[in-house]
Amino acid sequence: MKIFLKKNEDRRLNIGHQWIFSNEIERIEGNIANGDVVEVIDSRGKPLGKGFYNKNSLIAYRHLTDSNETIDKDFFIKRIRNADNLRVKVNPSRTAYRMVNSESDFLPGLIIDKFDDKFSVQTFSYGIDRFLSDIKDILVNEFNASLIIEKNDNELRVLEGLQKQENILFNLSESDDTSFDINIYDVKYKIDLLKGQKTGFYLDQVENHLELRKYVNNESKVLDLFCNEGGFALNAAFAGAKEIVAVDSSQQSIDMGIQNADINGFKNIAFICKDVFKYLDSSESAKNIFDAVILDPPSFTKSKKNVNSAIEGYIELNSKAMRLLKRDSILFTFSCSHHIDEKAFETIITKSAQKAKRRVQVIDFKNCSYDHPILPQMPETKYLKSYLLRVL
Repeated sequence: MKIFLKKNEDRRLNIGHQWIFSNEIERIEGNIANGDVVEVIDSRGKPLGKGFYNKNSLIAYRHLTDSNETIDKDFFIKRIRNADNLRVKVNPSRTAYRMVNSESDFLPGLIIDKFDDKFSVQTFSYGIDRFLSDIKDILVNEFNASLIIEKNDNELRVLEGLQKQENILFNLSESDDTSFDINIYDVKYKIDLLKGQKTGFYLDQVENHLELRKYVNNESKVLDLFCNEGGFALNAAFAGAKEIVAVDSSQQSIDMGIQNADINGFKNIAFICKDVFKYLDSSESAKNIFDAVILDPPSFTKSKKNVNSAIEGYIELNSKAMRLLKRDSILFTFSCSHHIDEKAFETIITKSAQKAKRRVQVIDFKNCSYDHPILPQMPETKYLKSYLLRVL
């Protein structure tokens, strides 16, 4: 089974991008079903490798390999092992990390998050979903999994023609309870992979949680906005912060944050369930001035057409956060949309400072952490950006 590309439509694939769009395909050869592995051929008849095909998706082809190797269970064992080895090599001390990061680990449409011997799996391409049973077996037999949760309540699956679903794929204990405690950089977390957001826990901010500790002391008042289950607030408390306020609109996240504070013995975090925009406009926020503010909102745009309105939202948030800071304090601000690049984000910061009548210095900048690697040839894989600002 083969797909043939139009003239010059191999250029992006040849430099390392992983996708072919439906309008770039000249013709197909063979009776191809959605999710089948196909050979991809350029307009001159040159084979370019193999990947998954889905005729119903805008992303019609997702690249797996440049060669003619067999795509089977052994292929996935090797790729998953390679991805895990990278994480262990970079930081052998961590036992909770993103083990597979989709296209960035050359496994398109597959995300695996690891929490000791427990795993959360997302499959959001039609082809990879057909290998879900093999992936489960690999995690059990090669990585000694005691719990595997399928976290597939994701709109990307709808675009692929797949159903949204969440299930227990494997549970060695045979218990209905999928919650557990885990220790990350000496902070304890209560995690429920089945009930948690996204993959069950936001591992992409773990290194930034640790970074925050450098800027907090026993005199610090800290505000954690969009706190989710309290990652930044908990690490501020671990660093000895005097007082912490953590705000999120999700009652479930707030409840988990309170639980996390309790199991760590942190008594100085005030969790507030409220829309962050409304909190910032309230008298409740106006009476406090902070030494550090963390601003980690969800993505404001999933497409290019909404970028302008997203930028306005980021400016509003950042300017209001700056007004809540003492002179010579810290703002740790994030964007998790790949449509907002560094240049756009720096413009947001500049306009926010102007609106807040404050001056800022960039102390540090980071992209995604090592367990969320980026393909430079594929800007879609570069989503999280963080700026650590000194606000004057």
